[in-house]
Amino acid sequence: MRMNAMRPRRGYTLAELLITLTMLSVIGTVIAQIMMGQQRYYQRTVEQMEVRRELRSALSVLPAELRGLSSVGGDVVDFTASSLTFRSTLGASLVCAKTGTSTIDIPPLNTARALTTSWYQTPVAGDTVFALRYDSSGVKGEFWTAHSITSVSSATSYCAVSPYIDASLDAAKSRFRIAVSPVLPDSVVVSSALRFTRTGKYSLTQGTSGLWYLSRSEYLAGAWTAAVPFSGPYMAPAVSGVSGMTLTFYDSTGSLVGAVANVKKIARIDVALRAQGLNASGLYGTASTTLIDTVAFSVALRNRR
Repeated sequence: MRMNAMRPRRGYTLAELLITLTMLSVIGTVIAQIMMGQQRYYQRTVEQMEVRRELRSALSVLPAELRGLSSVGGDVVDFTASSLTFRSTLGASLVCAKTGTSTIDIPPLNTARALTTSWYQTPVAGDTVFALRYDSSGVKGEFWTAHSITSVSSATSYCAVSPYIDASLDAAKSRFRIAVSPVLPDSVVVSSALRFTRTGKYSLTQGTSGLWYLSRSEYLAGAWTAAVPFSGPYMAPAVSGVSGMTLTFYDSTGSLVGAVANVKKIARIDVALRAQGLNASGLYGTASTTLIDTVAFSVALRNRR
């Protein structure tokens, strides 16, 4: 009998299949690790950019406002290691008429000849006005006296005759009458400079998500407004140890000021902010961690004596 020629073998043996599957699983695992590592790296980078953006938001607000404070002038009201209550400047003007021991008139906001009144919010009852006193002792005796505003009204009849107002061009413009307490001293006269302030507060407040944000609130018309978050999230406030915002106060000699009774000695405020990311991430194969970044700066207060 003639034997048939052997036909070519088709398919793979079991050993070949096992070897191929093993190699594919190893290669797939390596590729998956690389892809997951790249994904976590991207997430970590984006998280770091967001955290630093929030820190920059705080840096654009806090130093500018803190530099305007005068501890000697009474602008620092209260403080803790993670909050600061202060008087924030609303605007400025001058006395164009003094109508009694507790009432002064000021020019309109948009006078034709020269700008003498300017503010970003109209003062209300409960705000504070600082008036420059001209005492008989001369320049060395000049200082600011603080008065609480009890009422604010406006009318075109106030300051009827004043060198700061054009009789014709400013005739229809409203002027302001400010009632204050305690009474004004005789050394506050027509032309005395005025500085209007409102009490504000920086603190860390907890949001509905449980995270902490740097917020600002104001004491308006006898009550504190709701704190408005503008940067965050930050680490939770702590009485001791690491906190989302740490405030340290020093006098002109570099000594620590720790008591509210000594607020007028404050010459410098050191601020440390510790922001954290919203998502936890880390290298592949390691436990996820929350990204934390820190910025620190010092602010010297004005009008030191």
